[in-house]
Amino acid sequence: MPADINEVFFAAVGDVHGHMNRMVNDLRHATEVFHRQFDFVLQVGDFEPHRDEADLATMAAPAKYRHLGDFGAYHKVRRGFPWPLYFIGGNHEPYGYLDTHPEGFELTRHCHYLGRVGVMDLHGLRVVGLSGIHSEEAFRDSRPPLSALGSASNKDFTYFNERDVEQVLELGHADVLLLHDWPSGIVDPKDAADFQGQRRSFSHDTVGNEYARLLVDALQPKLVLCGHLHRSYATEIQHPSGKKTSVRCLASVEQGRDAYGYFGISGGSLLTWGITD
Repeated sequence: MPADINEVFFAAVGDVHGHMNRMVNDLRHATEVFHRQFDFVLQVGDFEPHRDEADLATMAAPAKYRHLGDFGAYHKVRRGFPWPLYFIGGNHEPYGYLDTHPEGFELTRHCHYLGRVGVMDLHGLRVVGLSGIHSEEAFRDSRPPLSALGSASNKDFTYFNERDVEQVLELGHADVLLLHDWPSGIVDPKDAADFQGQRRSFSHDTVGNEYARLLVDALQPKLVLCGHLHRSYATEIQHPSGKKTSVRCLASVEQGRDAYGYFGISGGSLLTWGITD
C-alpha cells in the first residue's frame, strides 16, 4: 500500500480491446487492495472506444477481431469510469471517430483521448503520448484526410509519421511517455529466447521501433509505458545524462494481472506497487 498519502498514485493499463467492464472491475479490485483511489489512469492504445457499428467499420483489424465491446454503455452514460482515464491510439482504433479531434478530446466523462500527439499536466506530472505504430513506408507521408475513409485503407490511419515524432520532440520533456509499440533496443539479450520466432518479435533485437526509442532518449522520462505485443516486460534505460528511465510494457486486459501497473511519484521519485493476492 502507498505509504505517502501525498504522493501521486496512478494505474497504467495495457491493450483493452473494448473490454472496458473488465478493466474497471480489475482496477476497482486494485483500489481495494491498496486502500487508495487512483488520481488517474493511463492507457497505452488499442482502447477501442467504439460507439456503434459505424465506428467499428473504421478500425483496421481482421473480421474475427472486430467487436463493439463495452464502450457504448459508457458513451451513453449507462456506466461510468470511476477515475479520469487518458489514452493514446494504437493500431486497432476507430480512427474515423478519434480523428475528428486529432488534437484530443473528452469522449465521455472521465475518458480522454490525448490525440495523435498529446501532452497533459496531471497532478504535476507532464504526461506525453504518441498514438499509432510505425511503418517505414508511411513514416514520411501525410495521413489521408478523414474524407478518404472508405477509399484509403483503414491501416493508413494507424501509423504515426515524421511530423508526429517532430511534434513530440518539440515538447522537450516528459515525466511519463505513452507509446503503443515498444522502443527498440530494450530487450536484454539474456531474455532473447522469450522473444524468438513470435508474432511481431522474430528475435529480441527486432522488437520495437527506432523512433519510439529516439523519443525515450530525447525526453528522458521517469517512466515509459507501452503495449501492443500483449506481453509484460520491465527494464530500465540509463541515459548518458545520468537519468534513468523505467520502461514498463503491459499485456492485454484479457490476459489478466500483467495488463496493469501501479505507480506513485513522491518527492520526484518513481515508486512501483504490486498486487500479490
